[in-house]
Amino acid sequence: MTVQNIFNEIWKLSNFYQEPKAYSKLVDLTQELIKIYDQQGRIETNPFEPAKHRTLEIPKDKINQELKNRVCLITGGIGAVGNRLFEDLILFDLKEIILLDKRIEKNSVEYIQRKKIIKVNCDIRNKKKLEKIFKELQPEIVFHTAAVRDPGYAELHIQETIQTNILGTWNLVNICEKTLSVQKFIFSSTGKASRYITEEVYAASKKICEHILDTFARVGRVKYGMVRFTHIFCNSLMNKELEEFAKSGSALKIHSPGKFVTAQNLREASYLMLSALLHLESKRSKFLIVRNLEWPVESLEIALYYIKSYQREVPVVFCGNPCGYKEKFFRGQLDWNNPCELNLLINVYENQKREINEVGDIIISSICPISYRLLIKTINCIQSTHDKNSAKLVLINSIREFFKESLLEVDKKDTVNILKWGISPQFLEAEKTKISDYGHLVPILTESLKGTDYYKKIENLIEGQFAGTTLKTSN
Repeated sequence: MTVQNIFNEIWKLSNFYQEPKAYSKLVDLTQELIKIYDQQGRIETNPFEPAKHRTLEIPKDKINQELKNRVCLITGGIGAVGNRLFEDLILFDLKEIILLDKRIEKNSVEYIQRKKIIKVNCDIRNKKKLEKIFKELQPEIVFHTAAVRDPGYAELHIQETIQTNILGTWNLVNICEKTLSVQKFIFSSTGKASRYITEEVYAASKKICEHILDTFARVGRVKYGMVRFTHIFCNSLMNKELEEFAKSGSALKIHSPGKFVTAQNLREASYLMLSALLHLESKRSKFLIVRNLEWPVESLEIALYYIKSYQREVPVVFCGNPCGYKEKFFRGQLDWNNPCELNLLINVYENQKREINEVGDIIISSICPISYRLLIKTINCIQSTHDKNSAKLVLINSIREFFKESLLEVDKKDTVNILKWGISPQFLEAEKTKISDYGHLVPILTESLKGTDYYKKIENLIEGQFAGTTLKTSN
């Protein structure tokens, strides 16, 4: 059987995997896949192995100058990224580290390597408590990692995600502006925020957070910087779940074959945040990403690797893409002018502003800005929502409005390229997609070109693709 035939059979049987006959057949099909993937050299070692050992070179002396005798605060301080950042920060000559996290059971003070470590219980949604903490402890550098981070969870807990990720960040930024000791603010975002528009709650919430920081960088007092993370494998929900089920479960459920993720490790994540200190500017916010994320890893590879490693005869089951993971990849997201430098964490517009650090392992860029007026309008709308349906609607509409406004300042040539790369017939056919799969994106991009000479360059392409297709409007 070909790989595709095996996939087709697994799809047919997945809904019935608990029935003995189907289960037995799925086990056989899974073992066939293991043989094929093994012969291809894809599961000889853990597919995440290259990402485990990769690192960034950071100029520690320069970073130490930024941190010397400073008071640093980490939100989400006992989370995976926050804890790793703490372990790295303590090696520098700073004065104090404040770990702020809602999961801290008891406030405490201790000394480690002659540095004062303060642990504080606080939820970033609690503005009054945050204000009191900042007033008392007077942090100078804030690293913001606290967030609802699971896309699937975010779809089920929309209000919690919006209140934590967006309004929690809004609280922090406003308090930092009022707390004169605060000079620098570094935010941990996600590569999903590079999407032009999105209807996924987690990605949309982080995208709005990026605009909060970018806007305040231009109108505020504090210097703001951001980093975008991708799949941090050692903190990966998917990786932990697949390994656990390979050890003792009855089946390994994955969304579908052909689902790939780029991966990085906690050391890279921490070093990226520390490096962001060196790229802060007045009146401008930049984001940093890892330049070389290597080849993406297929979730099916991980599942097969663990089944093989634990020598168990359990099946892989395809369950389809749940909410939070359904959006199809848009090829126009990537800048194909330089295929050797493709990076999933930066879009075409952002790529035009990219810089490379001295060592060559970090990309630095900035997002397309929106107005302070639009940001305030959005926050007011978000604050006035009281149920999950209206909250999500406001979120989705806000992302579209942000994108429309940002298109007023971009180079129209880039928009033409995005459409050519994204909806050319040969690419749609190869990806087995259609324009309507991208929702409002193509109509918004097209609308931004109307009335210009650039529209003529894509008119035939647009008309050919729109023919016979029912599209959502951009309103």
